[in-house]
Amino acid sequence: MMIIQREQFENYINQYGRLIITICLSFTKNYFDAEDLAQQTFLSAYKNIEKFHGENFKAWLTTIAANKCKDYIKSPVRKVGTLSKEDYECLKDPQNSPEDITMNKYTENDIYNLCNRLKEPYRTVAVNYFFRNIKLSDMARDTGENLKTLRTRLYRAKKLLKVLWKERFL
Repeated sequence: MMIIQREQFENYINQYGRLIITICLSFTKNYFDAEDLAQQTFLSAYKNIEKFHGENFKAWLTTIAANKCKDYIKSPVRKVGTLSKEDYECLKDPQNSPEDITMNKYTENDIYNLCNRLKEPYRTVAVNYFFRNIKLSDMARDTGENLKTLRTRLYRAKKLLKVLWKERFL
């Protein structure tokens, strides 16, 4: 293929790219499959450009696209089996993945350490709230402190924790 033909082919891709994707999308109903098939269409046209002898490149290209889509739809690779709810439940892992467990552990430890870096009275409120799962209303009842005071302390503790968390990555 000569350089002029390559430049002309690039122009065809720019000119007919959306049309080819639209055709492929109408067959597949899936944008990602349509993109793949459009790419295959242009690749096939590029490889077989010497076979094009007509005047209407657009018609030739759309025929290639339609044939690629028909082949794709008939392809056994495309067939996707579905699982019943019972089958899915049998396959589902009831526990978190090792990666999730590790990330949760480290993140929890990091936050706990950051809470312990807070000064009183923010430390106690943060540790009780985030790690002991004690509600502010229960803390107020147990300690005799005003609920509004505890809310303010938790709010400030969150702001301080946010600053400490960001400092870790600087």
